[in-house]
Amino acid sequence: MVVVDNFPNVKLVKFNEIDEVDLAFFQKSLERFFKKVGDDTELQLALKDYAKGGLRVQHEVHGTLTIKSKKFFASAEGWKLFEVISDVLTKLTKEVEKEAKKKKE
Repeated sequence: MVVVDNFPNVKLVKFNEIDEVDLAFFQKSLERFFKKVGDDTELQLALKDYAKGGLRVQHEVHGTLTIKSKKFFASAEGWKLFEVISDVLTKLTKEVEKEAKKKKE
């Protein structure tokens, strides 16, 4: 499990080490994400890679966001890892926003 510096509430499952360039991009994404959903949350991202005999690897990421005792789930797949992670974070943000709208009604 990889731990992201500055984000003790983020757990990465089955991720390899992330290089510096990707890590900077990833940390910016996480900063924007936590500004939207709040800091008192816990995020877990699980990675599954598929190599179907070629040189390219397809990535599948499953995200679980826990806010207090409520859990939100999202997943995405694609060829570019950080686009897939970004999709998962966007979906989780939308789920949280939907839940907030429900509470206001």
